[in-house]
Amino acid sequence: MSMVIENYQVTFSGVTYEDEIVPLRDYLQLSSPTSVLFDFSECDDIHLGILQLILAYKKLYNAEFLFGSYPKLYQRVCEGFELSETHCG
Repeated sequence: MSMVIENYQVTFSGVTYEDEIVPLRDYLQLSSPTSVLFDFSECDDIHLGILQLILAYKKLYNAEFLFGSYPKLYQRVCEGFELSETHCG
């Protein structure tokens, strides 16, 4: 499994496919934590739908990101996401 949810941390590893969208959505909706740490340090690639869900969640709650030492494209998307805009910078 490429996604592990423990307490208020979601850890992604390897390649995360679209089949993780529903479990992540259910976790975020049912628990509604006010702050979540999304750990991408071991993530090679991630489905765009999961990023959309995470960034939508970030508009409502506090979300922190932990990235690995080698920058990935999805990292630029997350870091460039401006809450006051409707597009990524």
